[in-house]
Amino acid sequence: MYFIHKKVTLFAVAIAFVGCSNHQPKVVFPDKGYENMEWSASAKAQNIAVFHLTQDAYSSTHLIRIKGSEKPHYHDQHDLTVTILEGESIIHFRDHEVILYQGDVIHIPKGTYHWAENIDSKASVVFATFSPAFRGKDKRLAD
Repeated sequence: MYFIHKKVTLFAVAIAFVGCSNHQPKVVFPDKGYENMEWSASAKAQNIAVFHLTQDAYSSTHLIRIKGSEKPHYHDQHDLTVTILEGESIIHFRDHEVILYQGDVIHIPKGTYHWAENIDSKASVVFATFSPAFRGKDKRLAD
């Protein structure tokens, strides 16, 4: 009985330790990294703020901070892959929605109806990759 109690106690301590981890995700490139990025006051005031990281002919990467929600939309020419770095969000599709937590990854093929909604008490931050590179002109609002 003592052995079982000891195993249960060790398991509970391990779960508590993992649950209390203060690890903050980081975005790393070969020549630089983005960790604990500080958003400007003007970016914090926006519903959605975008910090452009990289861009070439094939893709672009961005940090996106969202404290409210997007309007339903499509990207007709771009695939989008998003990793949740901070916060909790819901990704809405035409016929279902999924709650996303830190570390979750979602892939949105071009032409997919979608919109994101922050559900955290603080703004959510995501790492987004568009392929091909997003130049700000491929966001068609849904009817």
